[in-house]
Order: sequence, then C-alpha cells, then structure tokens
Amino acid sequence: MNAAGPTAERIYEALKAHILRGTFRPGARLDPTALAESLNSSVTPVRAGLNILVGEGLVETGTGEGFHLPLVDEPALKDRYGWNAELLGVVLRSAGRRPAEAELAIDAGNQAARAGSLFLAIARWSPNFEHARAIALLNDRLHAVRVAEAGVLADIEAELDSIAEAAGRRDLARLRPMLAAYHRRRIRSAAAILRQLYRMEDARPAE
Repeated sequence: MNAAGPTAERIYEALKAHILRGTFRPGARLDPTALAESLNSSVTPVRAGLNILVGEGLVETGTGEGFHLPLVDEPALKDRYGWNAELLGVVLRSAGRRPAEAELAIDAGNQAARAGSLFLAIARWSPNFEHARAIALLNDRLHAVRVAEAGVLADIEAELDSIAEAAGRRDLARLRPMLAAYHRRRIRSAAAILRQLYRMEDARPAE
C-alpha cells in the first residue's frame, strides 16, 4: 500500500477497520461514492482499497454487482471455525517436540483482537510461514464474528486466559484439548452467533 501513497493507505486501513469491527452487516452494499464522502476522499482510492479487500476475501464483487460484504450462513461459519481449528492442529503437529517457553506477544485489546493475536502467535511456531499467513487472513474473516461471540458465549476472557497460559508455557498436551473445546463450542453455537452478528448495528454511510 505504501507505493500507492499515504491517502490510498489511509483509506484502505479505514475501510478494513470498519469491516473488522462489524460496522457493516454481512451482505451490505459498499458504495464507493458514499464511502468516499464519509472518508473525505476521492472515489479512486476507495475503489483501490475495496479491490485489495476483495483479494483478502473481506469484500466481494462481480460484473454489474458492485462491492458488497460476503453473506455468511451457518455452514460457512462452521467451515471457518473448522478451518481455524485444522490449521492450528497442523501447527501443533509441525512444532514437533515441545518448543521452549517464551512470552507470547498478545494483543491486550478486546477479546476479538486478543483471540486473533493469540492464534497468530501460535501459528508462528510452525516452520512453515504459510501457516501464519493463513491464520492472519482467517483472523480478518473471523474478527467481526468474534466481536459477536461476546453477546452469545460466556467466560470468553477466562477461556482465552487459559489458552494463553498453556501457550506461554508451550504445554502442547494441555493446549490441544483447549483449542478443540474452544472451536467445538463455537461450532455448536454458530446459529446463535450468526443471529448476533446480523443484529449488530449497521452504521454504514447513507447511499
């Protein structure tokens, strides 16, 4: 983004931040003209930012369709949770022998950001860089969902505390069942989490 200039980078980051925090509901139309007005920008950097987000899987577009957020249904959400679990399972297996203990760099922000940074830190144990890259992309696609989880699931902070403690000690024997339980209860609650996600206020600019 730096090569495109500071304005393009600012617009891309602003658009992505809106999407990650759930400003727009799944399926919402993203009108470049309205977005440009709200972001004090011309339309060109907005379109450029939206096209980058298409490549990241956060926005969809098609001939004659314009830009819009992807719709998320229950099977798709379960697939995302399942893919996150599978990737972390591969990472733990690829870590081989128990890694040495070291402090994890975990985001101290809201629980959605904290979960994402925790899973990314674990993914970086893998000798294969693509594991961390895949988790980073999936973190973005799950961020708004993780915000919605807070309205459905209890004791998320304690759950993340336990996972972070086991991960900080690199205690793979404890970490494996914790991660399995983390994903299992979200897959079981996928319908309720989706309802919460779709209830989140749609604060998109007027079209």
